[in-house]
Amino acid sequence: MNDSKRIMIAALGSVLILFAWNEFGMPKKARTAPAATTQAAPDAAGKTPDAARAAAPATGAVPGGAPAQAPAPAVAPSAPEELVVLETPEFRATFTSFGGALKHMQLKKETFRKRGKGEVPDEPIDLVHVREGQPWPMSVVPSPELGGSADPGTDPLARAPMRIVAKDDRSVTFEGRVGSVDVKKTFQIGARPYQIDAEVAVGGGDKAGSVALLYPAWQPPEAPTAGFFSGGEVFESVVPLCRAGDKTERFDGKEALKTLIGPPRWLGLDQQFFVSALMPQSAEGSCFFAKQPVAGESLAGLRIPVDRAARATFQLYAGPKQVDLLRAYDRDLETAVDYGPVSNYFAFFARILLWVMQKFYSLVHNWGGAIILLTLLVKALLYPLTVKSMMSMQQMKKLQPKVDALKAKFGDDKEKMNQEVMKLYQEHKVNPLGGCLPLLLQMPVWLALYATLQTSVELYRQPFLWVKDLTAFDPLYILPVTMGASSFIMQKLSPQPADNAQAKMLLYFMPAFFTFIMLKLPAGLTLYILVNNLLSIAQQQWIMRKDRKANPEPA
Repeated sequence: MNDSKRIMIAALGSVLILFAWNEFGMPKKARTAPAATTQAAPDAAGKTPDAARAAAPATGAVPGGAPAQAPAPAVAPSAPEELVVLETPEFRATFTSFGGALKHMQLKKETFRKRGKGEVPDEPIDLVHVREGQPWPMSVVPSPELGGSADPGTDPLARAPMRIVAKDDRSVTFEGRVGSVDVKKTFQIGARPYQIDAEVAVGGGDKAGSVALLYPAWQPPEAPTAGFFSGGEVFESVVPLCRAGDKTERFDGKEALKTLIGPPRWLGLDQQFFVSALMPQSAEGSCFFAKQPVAGESLAGLRIPVDRAARATFQLYAGPKQVDLLRAYDRDLETAVDYGPVSNYFAFFARILLWVMQKFYSLVHNWGGAIILLTLLVKALLYPLTVKSMMSMQQMKKLQPKVDALKAKFGDDKEKMNQEVMKLYQEHKVNPLGGCLPLLLQMPVWLALYATLQTSVELYRQPFLWVKDLTAFDPLYILPVTMGASSFIMQKLSPQPADNAQAKMLLYFMPAFFTFIMLKLPAGLTLYILVNNLLSIAQQQWIMRKDRKANPEPA
């Protein structure tokens, strides 16, 4: 009995240690709520005539063409900012003439919103995370040979004014002089959801060099970070990442500049439930990370070689981490889903759980209901082992008077008492460890479900009864408190150890400690454990009644 309870404590402790190590022990990604910048209105200038939309490409941008005879005139530094909005049912993208770059990428789905606090209304999630003065995503900076600086992240040319030479409801083209080269950028709504197609043409230079295409990130140093006891609020991480060759790397911010080895497949930002990934259509160039002088600033970039002229095309995916959408690009984009340093070991189970829950969701149309059905399924699969475990516990409960007698006989000699208790179990062919197996088999499910709730956008802001977001904690604490009460009842119905101190710890301390731990963990995980506890109590009562009928007590 003593060994059984110790193993149960160790199993539960292992789960808690793994959760805590995942939050405390490993290097953390900086996390912050999605930046909600004010929506910019479309520019008020008149539209470019159709004839201008057919204007000749930027000088030197034609593949194989010779450099221009004269560079395109630069836009005046004092030119006012012009904004162009491209909109689809999924997003509203705002482009600025300052750098010809992406200023806002706001998602339109109702669940993809930042929940306001108090009287503050909900705001659309904006996947552009930069501070004032920082380059915008898709900014281009030339190398020193082409008139730029050695540090692209701080080069003011990233925001050099450009002119709008063409625009319509689905596309916009910018053109201007950046350093000593002409740059032309065209952005167009893509064929897939959350996709923007881009083309960057560089020409007009008289030297060989390179240009850097930037995707910057900003994490305010004072912003709250998600930890083990702060899981109640959903924090969107902002971490530069890149897949070069066959490896996906996330920038840890330790190096000032890090160039990745291998052909670039995509680069961008990991934002927990969302990702911004820029995919070059050719394997030229190299991906790099850079840490900026201002705390909280970093970027992912793509360095493209330029021999007087160059042209590159891209696909930008900026949206939720829905695995089916990511896999459609055949770029290993699904590796942007980060299950965490510990939970990564359970990523395979997490994907299975999500698939099963999606099937259940198609039946009940509620993710809380899908979690309950998942609990029922797991409980059914473990039913034979659970019955065997509970029968073993019932046998131990019948032996409890004899255990109490051994306790009275040996008094303070705990070692001798434990030896006699184990001998008693062996004589009656009772396995004291039998009750641990169902708990041990549940641990991978708990960790996989925890990883699923931390990464699966399908469950992001999905409600269940009074809970508004299953990936966040229960704001009324009804689920964790009820779960703690059910844990207490389970312990009360279980055979108690011979050691009074150990019995009290299992009966009172463990349910209270487990409740405290679950207060700030995702409501979806707490719901799973609560339903599992209730089913275990019901099973235990049914087995006890069945045992009493089969073995009635003598009159």
